[in-house]
Amino acid sequence: MAGRIPRAFIDDLIARTDIVELIDSRVKLKKAGRNYQACCPFHNEKTPSFTVAPDKQFYHCFGCGAHGNAISFLMEYDRLEFVDAVEELAGSQGIEVPREEGGKQQSAQQVSQIKADYEIMQMAADFFSQQKTAHAESEKVQAYIQKRGLSAEIVQRFQIGYAPAEWDGLLKHLGRTQQAATQLRDLGMLIENDNKRLYDRFRDRLMFPILDRRGKCIGFGGRVFGDDTPKYLNSPETRIFHKGKELYGLHQARLANRRLDQLLVVEGYMDVVALAQADINYAVASLGTATTPEQIQQMFRYTDEIICCYDGDNAGRSAAWRALENALPYLTDKVKMRFMFLPDGEDPDSLVKQIGKVEFEALIDKAEPIEDFLFKQLAEQADITSLQGKAKLSELLNPMLAKLPEGEFKLLLAGKLAQTLGKSAPAKQTQNNIKEAKQKQASLNAKNSSKATPVRTAVALLLESPQLATTFSHISEEQLQLLGAIDIAGIRLLVDLLIFCRHNPNHNAGQILENWRERPEHSMLAKILAWDHHVTEENRQKVFLDIMENLLLLFVKQRKEVLMTKARMGLIEQSEKQELETLLKM
Repeated sequence: MAGRIPRAFIDDLIARTDIVELIDSRVKLKKAGRNYQACCPFHNEKTPSFTVAPDKQFYHCFGCGAHGNAISFLMEYDRLEFVDAVEELAGSQGIEVPREEGGKQQSAQQVSQIKADYEIMQMAADFFSQQKTAHAESEKVQAYIQKRGLSAEIVQRFQIGYAPAEWDGLLKHLGRTQQAATQLRDLGMLIENDNKRLYDRFRDRLMFPILDRRGKCIGFGGRVFGDDTPKYLNSPETRIFHKGKELYGLHQARLANRRLDQLLVVEGYMDVVALAQADINYAVASLGTATTPEQIQQMFRYTDEIICCYDGDNAGRSAAWRALENALPYLTDKVKMRFMFLPDGEDPDSLVKQIGKVEFEALIDKAEPIEDFLFKQLAEQADITSLQGKAKLSELLNPMLAKLPEGEFKLLLAGKLAQTLGKSAPAKQTQNNIKEAKQKQASLNAKNSSKATPVRTAVALLLESPQLATTFSHISEEQLQLLGAIDIAGIRLLVDLLIFCRHNPNHNAGQILENWRERPEHSMLAKILAWDHHVTEENRQKVFLDIMENLLLLFVKQRKEVLMTKARMGLIEQSEKQELETLLKM
């Protein structure tokens, strides 16, 4: 769905949400003083270090550092994108998510249209599901399902159905009005001929509903029962279905696995279903296209490892190479990609039925790391026993290295290229120096993040009690902006937070944190929220006002020095003279 989600809606949604109730529905919490605790769901631990603070509407793990508000938790725990997390949260409260287009909120008609699209597609899925047992041809359908070895549970999980052979089966069932028929045409379920007559796109096919990440039906794949062509027929691109961005089976894989350790990319709908039948519940299909950058990026949001499974022929290796090229910009040090090639004449569906789950997963474990596949493929294009071949290898690989994110994986690939070319590989010491520098920086960041300073304390108190900003109302926003010029760490963040809290004194910490999500200070605010400042509730206002008074005095002192220096040098302006006179009387 196009358009931004209004900020006011997100703020209201967080205010409506009880973060304790949300997290407790997924991770059982225990009361611990005024907060709640559990073993962290984001790393393995035996002693609880995961804390949820209801007054702040914030969670934090003191072990791994995971932190955030209700939206952040859904993004991390359910591996959702930001927009999906907002829609999940809104859906749990029965609220429609509004949208903006070109700075204007999406019209009620547009919102209604998208909702109606999802509804009619689900109605189509229900119709096909019902037809597989109720239609006159249902015996044929059931016999085919049994022949493919699919259980009733798997058929239900993937909502597999049957499109009748009639030209107007779906049209008669759902397209009884002109509006509904036009909608079905726009969603690719009906085709309009040259005479403006509508007829069903899918006829006499086993139907596989394509669900998006939230489980909404957005399209279909239909398979013939015999040897007719095309073997598979897919929904066309529509306003809710973009095949290059979707993956068949991803929703089911996420439901079957709380944490997806890996995703296996296969080519066909039946491959995904057959693997699930064999209890391999982490397969997805790329909908008949080469695995796209958008699909790879989406998979890496839910897992740290992708295994691409292709036929071992030239076509399969070409598809693997395209997937490799599309994956390069996303191959950080935290993720892995491997390639698995099947014996000639086999596909995942046929092979898993022959050898079973254990042996099939053993083949997955032996999948080729991306760097091995990369160098093997390039070696076929460049004879590295000759100088010309080595030059060719360098010419082929260097542009690919340029697409990789900075990190150790890129460094190791560059080292392997250097060794292959007979050059000096990056020294081990260089790699150690990089690691050491990272560790030192992390240690310094941790030290700085826990240091108690007046500015840090004021920020912490504002996050807990935004209404404190209104106690400082005798200072105008213009004067506060000037305060940001003080030469002291964190003052700019404090000023921005003060101004924000003046306008939003009733926000909780979770709402404030959300408003800083896209800003570089977001991580610092989250750390401060988890920090214990040791200021009691009854002393919050006094401590905050004392800090602000001292900061004002510091500002006056620094500003005096600047203006007096300009006066001595004859560079002071008339307005600045008046300002200096005022400051000297303070």
